[in-house]
Amino acid sequence: MIRKKQRVLQHVMEDESYEIIKCQIPKHWVIREFNRPDYGIDLVIELFELIDEDVAETLGEFIYVQVKSVKELQLKQEIIYEVGNVAKGIWNENRKSYTKLDVIKYPFDTTSIFTFQSLGGSVPVLLFVVDIKNRETYFVCVNDYIDKIILPQNPKYTEQGSVTFNIPSLNKLSNPDIANNALKFYGKRAKLLAAFSKFSFQKNEIKHIFGYKDYPVWTYRDEIEKDKVYQPYEIKTQILYFISQIEDLDIWQHNEWQVLPQAKFDLIQVKTILENDEIDWRIAKDKIIVLWHQLTNFGTMYEDICREWFLPKMISLMTSYPTMPEIIDEK
Repeated sequence: MIRKKQRVLQHVMEDESYEIIKCQIPKHWVIREFNRPDYGIDLVIELFELIDEDVAETLGEFIYVQVKSVKELQLKQEIIYEVGNVAKGIWNENRKSYTKLDVIKYPFDTTSIFTFQSLGGSVPVLLFVVDIKNRETYFVCVNDYIDKIILPQNPKYTEQGSVTFNIPSLNKLSNPDIANNALKFYGKRAKLLAAFSKFSFQKNEIKHIFGYKDYPVWTYRDEIEKDKVYQPYEIKTQILYFISQIEDLDIWQHNEWQVLPQAKFDLIQVKTILENDEIDWRIAKDKIIVLWHQLTNFGTMYEDICREWFLPKMISLMTSYPTMPEIIDEK
């Protein structure tokens, strides 16, 4: 028997999941559908900041989202073992130290995972799994999950059809204290990485100015500038110019990573010293060197620690959430 055009349940669930998501993120943020046609990204969220009770200003920050809808999700408890630093080596569990974590499990197709892996870590792609019955949305950063869990555990994951993601039950959009903190952090990613690149360039120039080397390689620039001696006014002009390039970056206002506002404070201190008519260059030189070492170290901290945040891992549970996990240490 011939039938008319039909609307399948999955399409109904998809529409409902979008409505649930819209109700759970800040109302002054903007959600745009990005799935016509769908090649992995369903939504783009643009972040805004309230400047008064009636007006919000765009931050120029975006989060890309893959949405999956499920009729009802069940929480399951996982044992989370202490794991070594996967930025430095393979997955290595200490099974004598662990905690227990409620998660939701979602089997994610390998083709999507591999597509997002090809983007690298600079574009934040989040997986939103929506529980239609309970009207909950769980989130996890796919880029970070790939780099910090999948690849260290299973580098040949592409040989299987799917990989099951364990998403911490704490990662719910309905909990704004956690969710908004996480989403704002992901939205800052492009700005942070751009800042890390600029800090690295500036530190390299500062090393040349002061005649320091931290790697035993003699470059062409070393050769042509081997007799160059920078005068105090040249150093002052150059450092103040570098400060002018970075002192108004948006990243300093991200209070959720406390090292950033502290670094801005230190930056202004150095600026104040250099703007004085009389400069004690022993003090100024030490403060400049230490400051730019700290600034360039942010990139290391970001890869080493921050990209572990909000993942089902021990370090994440200890650094991402308001309360510490109960850690069990067996002798």
